[in-house]
Amino acid sequence: MMIFDEVVKTGSFTKAAQALGHTKSAVSQYISQLEADLGVRLLNRSTRRLNLTVAGQQLARRSEQLVTMLSTSVEEVVSQLAAPQGRLAITAPLAFDTELVTPVIAGLMREYPKLEPELTFTDERLDLLSHKLDLAISVGMQKDSSYHAILLGDINSILVASPEFIACHGIIEPGMLPALPLIILPWQQGSTQIENKGSSLAFHSAAAVKINTSLGAMSAAIKGLGVALVPEILVNQAISDGRLQQVLPDYNGEHRQVYALHSYQQQLPLVIRLFVERLKLRFAA
Repeated sequence: MMIFDEVVKTGSFTKAAQALGHTKSAVSQYISQLEADLGVRLLNRSTRRLNLTVAGQQLARRSEQLVTMLSTSVEEVVSQLAAPQGRLAITAPLAFDTELVTPVIAGLMREYPKLEPELTFTDERLDLLSHKLDLAISVGMQKDSSYHAILLGDINSILVASPEFIACHGIIEPGMLPALPLIILPWQQGSTQIENKGSSLAFHSAAAVKINTSLGAMSAAIKGLGVALVPEILVNQAISDGRLQQVLPDYNGEHRQVYALHSYQQQLPLVIRLFVERLKLRFAA
C-alpha cells in the first residue's frame, strides 16, 4: 500500500521506483500482487499515464492515511529516543539515595526536563512487575529471579563509631568487639564475619542495638550508640566531616555486588541505559 501510494503521487511506475530506490519491474510486481490479493484492478495502465479505477481511488485515500500515520509514528519514536520523557520508576535501597541514585536522576532531569521520575527508596525488595517498576537496584542477586541483571559494581562495609564513643572506650582492639555495644542490621544477625588478610572475626556482641536500615545504623553510630558495620559509600562524608571515625581499619565486611534488575527483553530504553551507565561510573568512583 505504501508503494501504491507513491505510484499514485508520482503518477508513474518509473518515478515511484526512483523515489523508493526500487526497480520499475519491482514496483509493478508489488502493485500486481496488491491487486491479486484484493481481487480487484486498481490502475488502468496505458503507455502515457495511469488511471485509477473506482476501487483504486478508494484505496488511494486509505493508503495516504496509512503513510501519514506511519510517518507520524516513526517521528514520535525518534523524538522519544532523542528526548526521553514520561514516567521512570526505580526502586533502590535507602542507603543509595544521597550519593548514588538521586544525583544521577538529577543529572538526567537537567538534560531531559520532561522525565517524570518515581523513586522508591526502601530496603525491602520490590518486585518489578507487581509494582510496575522499570528498574530495581538490588544488593546481591534475587533468588530464583527471572529478571535480567546488570552488574553495577560492589560495595564494601567498614566499621565506624563516633569520636565520642571512641574517646569513651579508648583505642578499640579486635578482641574488644564482643564486649562493646554493636549496631546490628537485620542481615548481620547470626554469623556475620569481618575479614583481615585471611583471618576473620565475628561481628557479634551481647550488647547489640538492632536497627533495620543502614541509614539508621549510621545515625545511631553518629549518636554514639555503638560500633556499626555499614557500607563505606554511605559514611564517607560523615568520616570526612568528623562525625564518624573508622574502627579497626584493617578489617572489612563482605564485598557485596550490586545489580540493576529489569524485565525488558530487547534493548533497554535510552534513559534507562543512561541511568545504568552513569550509576556504574559512580560505583567505580
